[in-house]
Amino acid sequence: MPSPPPRSPHEAPKSGRRETWIRRLADSHRDHPDREVVAGHHNINYVVPLSWSLALLLRTMPFRARVKCRMPRRTVEVVPRIWPSEAELLKVVSRHLAEVPRCFRDFGDWSLHSYRAGRALSDVQPEGPVGEPMMRSFAEFFARTASVPEAELPPRPAGWPESARTEEFLAWLVDFTEERVHRPHRWRFHELFTAVGIRPGVMAAFRDDPDRPRLTPRPFCLLHTDVHRANVVVDRKQVAVIDWELAMFGDPLHDLATHLVRMEYEKDEQSTMKELWAEAMERAGHRDMTAGLAADLPVYLDFEYAQSVFPDIMRAALDLTVPPGEPDDADFAYAAARVCRALRRAAEPLKLDEVPDERRAERALREWFAGPFGRALGEGEARDMDGDADETVERDAAGRGLYTAPAELGEVARLLSAPDESCVLFDFDGPVCRLFPDGSSASVARELREHARERGVSGVLTPREERSADPHDVLRAMDRALREGVIQDAGLIAELEAILTAGEVRAAHTAPATPGAHRLIRGLRERGARIAVVTNNSPRAVAAYLHLHGLTDAFGPHVHGRTDRPALLKPDPDSLNRALRGLGAQPAEAVMIGDTATDLQAARDAKVLFVGYARDERKAAPLREAGAELVVPTLEPLLRLLDTGPS
Repeated sequence: MPSPPPRSPHEAPKSGRRETWIRRLADSHRDHPDREVVAGHHNINYVVPLSWSLALLLRTMPFRARVKCRMPRRTVEVVPRIWPSEAELLKVVSRHLAEVPRCFRDFGDWSLHSYRAGRALSDVQPEGPVGEPMMRSFAEFFARTASVPEAELPPRPAGWPESARTEEFLAWLVDFTEERVHRPHRWRFHELFTAVGIRPGVMAAFRDDPDRPRLTPRPFCLLHTDVHRANVVVDRKQVAVIDWELAMFGDPLHDLATHLVRMEYEKDEQSTMKELWAEAMERAGHRDMTAGLAADLPVYLDFEYAQSVFPDIMRAALDLTVPPGEPDDADFAYAAARVCRALRRAAEPLKLDEVPDERRAERALREWFAGPFGRALGEGEARDMDGDADETVERDAAGRGLYTAPAELGEVARLLSAPDESCVLFDFDGPVCRLFPDGSSASVARELREHARERGVSGVLTPREERSADPHDVLRAMDRALREGVIQDAGLIAELEAILTAGEVRAAHTAPATPGAHRLIRGLRERGARIAVVTNNSPRAVAAYLHLHGLTDAFGPHVHGRTDRPALLKPDPDSLNRALRGLGAQPAEAVMIGDTATDLQAARDAKVLFVGYARDERKAAPLREAGAELVVPTLEPLLRLLDTGPS
């Protein structure tokens, strides 16, 4: 059985009869017939009156109070999110910024928050100047946010840039845009991007531009990163900034730049806001955070205009596919105007050769819409970039889109159509979450190599293992050397395993969930399926992640991870065989979801079916080369099977 997960310093255990009653009453509030629905890009919120009974259990005042039932939406990733638990961050922020709504409880799949009364600034002043008093309030907000103690914030992802390394921070933002926004969607929007002048690699060119000023080192602080009119609540001239799901830790000028762009200030307002921000930061004792303001703020403004061109163009195109009928001339003209506006703002930072006029942009949109990646791909998937996706697209080696229907899942469809008679084995890193996104495992692998050298061990690793970003490669190599007698110290393996486990546990607290994974896990359990985790990661890291996301009960004791024998890591089927024994299942009743060739080999040796999960072609190619017959780019085909059964 896995060890108990380490507790976050901001989190107390939530269990017992009182918590059961809180959950029941909270569920009844969420389903209140008179609830007010407030939908945002990332969450759907139900605002309801707070009952006396729930208020007493939460130890808060019920007088005319309302609460917000906050449910995350499945979204296409177009902005970074380094902290998966907004609730954990709010526990810190609400202690220092009293006006920020509290999170009463995080139930995993949704959370219960206090409600900030007032009107959104987007309703009070949807456009145009907001006035200097309001801008002063914003400046004070940024200064107070910068004062939130770094030590109280949740852990950052492994490999996150250290404070004052502003160039590394900007590079991380640029790489996120290129690797997670532009490139993953180019398979579908390649012709449209090309037609309007967006070349591959434009973000890398922006990052490496020799003419761009290098950023001044500045201390880092907490950033909201999304202060715009819809996220500002005004009540009796008091201002509160809500919705902290996109907060991060980094260069304060990035926060100022996103605010200036998303508020759509005119040039004179931008100058005023910049001056007020600098004054407020100095009064708060953060003068060092204003260093290089004049030279560096334009760089961040250029980045904001550059990165927004991709989601803006994709949203304009996808919105054409939403109406049930054919879009009319006005729809295409409006979409073309949106595309041209985004291109005009990005033209200088991306050094675009030319900005097309609206006639050319409209022609490009019409051709895209009529082609295989427009309406033809399916209306369900083509909702806006922040909505649900009902269709699934698999990319082949040429980057073309192929519809993956339930019928194509073959024997897997038969098993999942009767979940109470089958079992599903989940690899952890990949199919459930991204434990080390953006190559952040490299720092742990480096730590293992350095520890081995400090213990006097050298010459054991092959050149590939010396370069590998996978810490499992290092652990396997050291264990191999021990078994072959090259090294004699068995204690070294235990020390390396402890270092790796600590790194994985840290990463588990910030690992982003794989889209659809939590729904699939809960859906399988609700339908009676037996499920288990089979992973090369530490059971402690898995337990920490499951605890954080309210999934511990879904798996119970069936987490089968790394043991003290690294030789039994996958591709050895040891963890799969342990899972089958623990679940009381036969191989013919099981299917494994994995994302590597070693997962495939382990599944073959354990004689269970295999579904390959690969979010992009870089991950899919090795699976296909190893002989995987079924590779899906999302978990949607499996989710549809639970909802509809096999075709």
